[in-house]
Amino acid sequence: MSEAPRLETLSSVSPETNSNDEFIRLRARVAEVMYVEQARTDSDTMATFTGKLRMDSDEAYRHLRQRLASMGYVPLLREGESDRQVVIAVKGNLTAEAPARVWLSLALFLATVVTTTIFGGLFAFSVSRPSGPLTLQAVLANGIPFSLTLLAILGMHELGHYIQARRHNLPVTLPYFIPVPLPGTLGTLGAFIQMRGAVENRRVLFDVGLGGPIAGLVVAVPLYVVGLLTSEIAPSPAPDNRSLLTQFLIALFLPEAIDNGIYLNPVLLAARFGLVVTAINLLPVGQLDGGHIAYAALGGTWARRLGLAVIGLMAVLGITASPSWFVWMAFALFSAAAQARPLDDITQLDTPRMLSCFGAVAILVAIFTARPL
Repeated sequence: MSEAPRLETLSSVSPETNSNDEFIRLRARVAEVMYVEQARTDSDTMATFTGKLRMDSDEAYRHLRQRLASMGYVPLLREGESDRQVVIAVKGNLTAEAPARVWLSLALFLATVVTTTIFGGLFAFSVSRPSGPLTLQAVLANGIPFSLTLLAILGMHELGHYIQARRHNLPVTLPYFIPVPLPGTLGTLGAFIQMRGAVENRRVLFDVGLGGPIAGLVVAVPLYVVGLLTSEIAPSPAPDNRSLLTQFLIALFLPEAIDNGIYLNPVLLAARFGLVVTAINLLPVGQLDGGHIAYAALGGTWARRLGLAVIGLMAVLGITASPSWFVWMAFALFSAAAQARPLDDITQLDTPRMLSCFGAVAILVAIFTARPL
């Protein structure tokens, strides 16, 4: 049977033991930033303090983290009831250096180069305008430009996450690419990085979440234009899966194809897939980039509600538009339960980041398509 937490105030603590001395020192340091109304020790390694902050939450958290670090504690900052704030002091280190698995990242990258060249080449050959029979030379002729284009977009996307994480001193792994050696696929399911430390606040979470899609788009859009300029118009009606952005780019760089289809050359196919992946990643659900952005902007409660609505939308689109949505819905459901809260879960986004959040929504609207494939 576990022991119930002890509710204590400074006057009720006896300084006869080391643990009580430590609790008194913790409370004194928390009192530097908070009018402490209630304090308790939840265990030998955790204490909780409730009250009203004396200063801005961001400033309060930075002060607390510095002051408690010398005692071996990490502070968590949470909203409490009745317009109160809660400081939870946890003994230990919540940030660990990411293991250097360069060999694993390199091996997965090289495997993905092979799978995207072969299976992506086969797929690109099947949707293009073949000028001859399917041969190894034809597969490579399609697969090499396809692989280079797709991996440039995916790699830049992950690099955007990596740079933002390192800018905020957050331990993070190198990108892990996911090879898929199956016929009928593009040869990969994308790539990901792993954060090995707790995110300090919502602003850091926002920067890391948005950094990937923006960096990926910087490469994807020019490569899409290159694909357009080297493509041929098909004698078929325009497909109904073009996004607002792709319609704009077609009107600007290949206006003859506004009302017609386009033979997808390897570069155009890979760039289009890169835009599709970016759009899906920006959906505000689970561990997708959009899920991080939504949590940072709205907080946990509203982000979860929005995520459930998006999952419902995915189910509808899976029935009415494309079965591929069920794959993304399954991933979203699996990842939604793993959303980690920032250490400081009170400090809200500043004005520039809120404006960037509206920009992220505009980007999602511009590149979203109900039929990704």
